[in-house]
Amino acid sequence: MTDRSVLKLALLAGLLTASPAAMGSECCVADFTGDETVSADEVLSLLGGWGPCTGQCEMDIDDSGDVGTNDLLIVIDRWGDCPAPNDGPLDSGGDYMDLTMWGHFHGSNNNSHPWEMVDGRIAITTEAMEAFNNFRAFLGLSSLSFEQVGQWAFNESLTNNSQWWGNDLKGVGLYYAMQGAKVGWITDDAYDPQILADIQRKARTICDPLEMKSEVMGMVRDYGIPGYADYLQQNGIVNNFINTLKMEPHYAGWMHGRCHGFRSVEGVAINHDLNHLTVLNWAQTLPFYNDTFDWPQWDARDVSDSGVIEYFQSMVILGDPLGDNM
Repeated sequence: MTDRSVLKLALLAGLLTASPAAMGSECCVADFTGDETVSADEVLSLLGGWGPCTGQCEMDIDDSGDVGTNDLLIVIDRWGDCPAPNDGPLDSGGDYMDLTMWGHFHGSNNNSHPWEMVDGRIAITTEAMEAFNNFRAFLGLSSLSFEQVGQWAFNESLTNNSQWWGNDLKGVGLYYAMQGAKVGWITDDAYDPQILADIQRKARTICDPLEMKSEVMGMVRDYGIPGYADYLQQNGIVNNFINTLKMEPHYAGWMHGRCHGFRSVEGVAINHDLNHLTVLNWAQTLPFYNDTFDWPQWDARDVSDSGVIEYFQSMVILGDPLGDNM
């Protein structure tokens, strides 16, 4: 009889009980030995640390303050080879180009370089423009080019400079198209900034792709424009949408190097502050963060919810960033 069979018998006999809420879905949370598998070694490690925690306590998986039954059940639930980390784009059948082809600027101290794309964050690519135009098609609007979105951003003073040069229109256009695709689908009534933390974290960190898609699309149904979730699924473009959610706004430095606008919003913030809605804290649990220092983008939090969602919706329809849009 295998080790796992013995543990299963114990469960069936009612010798062990646990709260289902303790069983999360983080990648290989129970791999204490770092060998990419959960086995008898993890059980032995857990039993060796059984009881109240003192100091750092890796075996306390459920963060209860002690190593106990719940932690053992989580080990059993994760038995076997670890799932592959959710650290890259999903296959969406496209051949996309990286934002850095149009330049790389000084940006975040944590998330502007390829090697800093951790915990499921991915680079900004031209796939975001595809997601943007997919959303516009759902709304009955025609497709736009990078340059058209970029010119709108310059016209609306959402950029560092009043005049573009080189490939600025393309890079700025891609950046704002990505932001519009990330946020613009949320309805006015449903909007809450926490939605952007939760849906991006789920897209980036849930290991099982089926579970991840179920969680993400459930949020689109709960908070999005009616019919949009069905549209994504019926047209086979769910992966495209999710990949855009996974993109890190600070990547390649365009957020600060070219898209750092100073347009006043409600007299309490500038539009650059609002762009931080999709920048999360290091733990990816909170929106409106400055990831370099892991503290809130305070001014943005003083802007009304209606002001924030209208700002992001303006990116989708190339409307007035301070007006009524969708």
